[in-house]
Amino acid sequence: MARPDIRDRLAAGTPLVLDGAMGSELQRRGVWVSHGATAEKLGAWSATAMRDAPEIVREVHEAYFKVGADIATTNSFWTNSVKLGLVGLADKAAEYTRLAGRLAIEARDRLRPDAYVAGGMAPPRGGRSPVDPLDLPREFAMQAEALKESGVDVLLIEYIGYVDDIVAAVDAVKPAGLPVMIGLRHITSGGDMQAGETFKDLVAALGRRQVDAILLMCSKPSAISAGLPKLRQAFAGPIGAYPNIGYSHSDEPLEGGHQWHVLDTETYSPGDLAVDGEKWLAMGAQILGGCCATTPEHIAALRKVVPETL
Repeated sequence: MARPDIRDRLAAGTPLVLDGAMGSELQRRGVWVSHGATAEKLGAWSATAMRDAPEIVREVHEAYFKVGADIATTNSFWTNSVKLGLVGLADKAAEYTRLAGRLAIEARDRLRPDAYVAGGMAPPRGGRSPVDPLDLPREFAMQAEALKESGVDVLLIEYIGYVDDIVAAVDAVKPAGLPVMIGLRHITSGGDMQAGETFKDLVAALGRRQVDAILLMCSKPSAISAGLPKLRQAFAGPIGAYPNIGYSHSDEPLEGGHQWHVLDTETYSPGDLAVDGEKWLAMGAQILGGCCATTPEHIAALRKVVPETL
C-alpha cells in the first residue's frame, strides 16, 4: 500500500510527531561534532558524522521511530560544500546528503513504514547575515536534488530566520518538486522573528510560493508559546514547533581552541515537553517535535499527547 502524500495528511488536519535532536543526540552518544570549529565559530557540526559515525546516525533514527515519531529529519543539516569544506570534505557534500537520506529511509522502512522522512538543510554560512545570494541558493539546490534522489518525502528548510533568505531558499529547492516545510529559528521572548521582521512580512514575501508548513524551531519553549498564536494569525497553512531545550556554545573553548557545546537534557524534562505540546496543539500546532538537546525520551512523552493517526 502506497504511503499517502504528506500534503494529504496535512490537509486532513492530521497531527504529526516530528523526531527530536540529531546533532546533540550524536554528541550525547559520544560522537565528536566539533571538527573544523574554532573558538569563534562552529565547524561542520553533525555533517562529519556521515563520515565518522553513520551507524550511530542510523541508531538515532531508529530510536525516534521506536518511540512513535511520524517524521524523521535526515542528518543533512550542514552536509553542504561550505561547511564540509572547513574540514576538507567539500567534494563529499552531495554524497553525504544522499547517504543521510538513505539512512533515515532505511530506518523508517524497517520500523515505521507509514511514517515520513524530511530532508533537512540549513543556511550554509549559518544564516548570520540576512543576505546570502550565492552560497545559499547553490547549496540548497544541490541538497534538494540529492535528497530527492535518496527518496525523501518532504524538504525541511530549517534554522533560517531572515525573510529574504527564506524566499531565496524556497525558490532554490522548487525544481526538486517536493513538499516544503520551513523551520524558523530564534523566535524572541515576545514571539517574533529574530530580526524585527514579522510573520505577516514573511507570508507576504512568499506570495504564491507553495509552503506546506511553517514551524518554529531552535527557540525556547516559552518563546514558541508566545510565537505560535502570532504565526497562526499570519499563516493559514499547517504550523508546528520543535524547541531547543538546552544546547548552547561553551563560553570556555577547549584546549586547542575548539568550540564545544553545553548539553542540558535535565532542566526541561520529557514531561515538560508533553505539557507544552498539549498547549501548542490547542494553539493550532499540527506538527510537534524537538530540537537541540531533546532525546528519544522527550519524543516518547510527546507521542503520548499527540493523537496516533498513522
